[in-house]
Amino acid sequence: MSKRRALKAMFSTSPVLFKNSAIEGRGVFARKRFEPGDVVVAYAPSQRRLDVNDPEAIAASQTKLTLLSERHFVIVPDAGVPGGWLCNHSCRPNAAVYSSGEGRIQATRVIKPGEEVTIFYGWVTQNEPARDPCRCGAPGCRGFINFDVTDDDARHVEDDIVTDVTLRARLGEYGAFLRSIDQAQVETTIRRTLAAMKARSGSGSG
Repeated sequence: MSKRRALKAMFSTSPVLFKNSAIEGRGVFARKRFEPGDVVVAYAPSQRRLDVNDPEAIAASQTKLTLLSERHFVIVPDAGVPGGWLCNHSCRPNAAVYSSGEGRIQATRVIKPGEEVTIFYGWVTQNEPARDPCRCGAPGCRGFINFDVTDDDARHVEDDIVTDVTLRARLGEYGAFLRSIDQAQVETTIRRTLAAMKARSGSGSG
């Protein structure tokens, strides 16, 4: 069987459909009911796994389609084969991406047939507050996909303690939001980003 015919057969029995989305580009849509914890779709049915320090992996990460797996590998999807990497972001997602192994999308609440499968991207940016406008349309949409931290924010962090009242309130509000959608791990990314920015500013000040 040719690769094209094999892929056609696979997608004809797939529990999801890949089609145009009102959020952005193509999206992933349920063909059946998924319960919380169900695996919805593989992150990348066709992929390459590269060492995290491989120059190709570093370059591929700029596309925003890669997935860091087990902190040692970067999963690079074959963009010619649809998969969970096509899931759009939502501020009220119904699924989450899990990076262990080959990567997968799992339902976090009931997803009904015809519903778009969405995940929370959790991007943390540096000095680019308006980089990623959000078009998810969910109630309470935050307006931007990314959570941005600045060099000035980093200057107000001492030994993982936030000394600025305004920044502390902003981080607290965002942390509460993250926990409400079961994405508390993004708080760790924010802390690491601020610590790295602080270290860079310190090393450049002497």
